[in-house]
Amino acid sequence: MLQAERVRTYIEGFDDRINGGVRKGHIVLLFGSPGTMKSSISMNLLWNNARKADKKCLYISLEETKQSLMESMKNLGFWPVDEGKLTISDIASLRLEHTEADSGRDWFKILEEYVKKRYDAHGVDLLVIDSLNAIFSLARVQNPRQELFHFFGFIRKLGITAFIISELKPGNEEISAYGEDFLADGTIALRFHQVGEADYQLRIRCLKMRHSKVEHGYLTLIFKDGVFSATPPISE
Repeated sequence: MLQAERVRTYIEGFDDRINGGVRKGHIVLLFGSPGTMKSSISMNLLWNNARKADKKCLYISLEETKQSLMESMKNLGFWPVDEGKLTISDIASLRLEHTEADSGRDWFKILEEYVKKRYDAHGVDLLVIDSLNAIFSLARVQNPRQELFHFFGFIRKLGITAFIISELKPGNEEISAYGEDFLADGTIALRFHQVGEADYQLRIRCLKMRHSKVEHGYLTLIFKDGVFSATPPISE
């Protein structure tokens, strides 16, 4: 029996905990409070997959501009960016293509049309959407769970591996507002953990990953010299 293709996150020490990576075609929810490096982790996995695995990658931001994201990538060391393999699209460019959006058009439909256009023209292997919260702040969604079900179904039909960023309010431990954690194939949590009286560590944990053997414990997430790594917590 052939093993399913895996997409690496390129977080050293973490991929081994999720069966070598995310199964191709799966949708993963990446969530955490502000400052937990959700966007940086997403840039890391796209940049490395574009360079090392020859994947066609698409990052759609509904919050930051392309210029801001490109500056962040350069500062993190994810540079140079081959825009033939890694495309960053921001909300401004999407609004220019869909001027009727501001009058209440369905943003899930806009995203579907944009992704399908990119897929047909250039191919899309990996997709990041930043963020789910922004979609709901823009869209007039009558039935959020049903809309998410159809949107996730659209991504799966194309065979795209997708990472959907979701931001938690500080102090809020509720993962899902509309059942997105149940609809997704995987969920990865990021959080700050207090160590001692004044120090905090960033921790990462895989809560679930379908069709994967997973180790569920929290790991300390470290970023150094342009590389993410995850190690067992040294101290509680």
